Amino acid sequence: MKGIIGAMDKEIVYLLDRMENKSQVTMADKEFYHGFISGKEVVVAKSGIGKVNATMTTTMLLTNWQIEAVLNIGVAGGVRNCHTGDIVLADGIVYSDATIADIDDVPFGKMGNDPLIVTCDEKMLYEARKILEQKKEKHVSGIIASGDRFVTDMAYLADIDQVIDNIVACEMEGMAVAMTCFKFRVPFLSIRGISDMLGEDDQQDKYRISVDEIAKKTSGFALDFLVENV
Repeated sequence: MKGIIGAMDKEIVYLLDRMENKSQVTMADKEFYHGFISGKEVVVAKSGIGKVNATMTTTMLLTNWQIEAVLNIGVAGGVRNCHTGDIVLADGIVYSDATIADIDDVPFGKMGNDPLIVTCDEKMLYEARKILEQKKEKHVSGIIASGDRFVTDMAYLADIDQVIDNIVACEMEGMAVAMTCFKFRVPFLSIRGISDMLGEDDQQDKYRISVDEIAKKTSGFALDFLVENV
């Protein structure tokens, strides 16, 4: 079965409304919903915001259910080559706020022997792109940067932007989900909707206005992806 992780209620409610035979389990303060969507067995989890919450949730998901693949869904801030409302399929995820470069000969964002970029599953990416193209849905691909901060200034991403040249969006959970899946050797895909663009006037207000709509749109695509794939 697949696992789907969103940080906030608004990122998963569209899926939960369509879940049949739903049962809820709470572990620590994390909520997991097991059931069937369009006949497909799935566990949908609400992680809470940030990398610690996402790591906890992904670990509990993978150790308590037989999860064959993980989707991380939700909203993200646009960095470049995208616009509000676009769907972003991550080629890979990086940290935006982690470094040991001052004490070790590694690039910004790389932690010890862990990969600098956790790449998304190629088969899942292929299937996701095919669905988006069939639906004529505007989408972009690239690297997503994750850190424990709502980013409003490109200067905050300057260090990782010097290392990775195709960052298209930023958010607060993806690298934690991706790294946990990498360590458990479980295929992973990030599907994000752009709710706001870095550096725009009144970015925070635009986020508040659009976030519900973009979250629903993104989870709607996740539903399409789930229906089309076993």
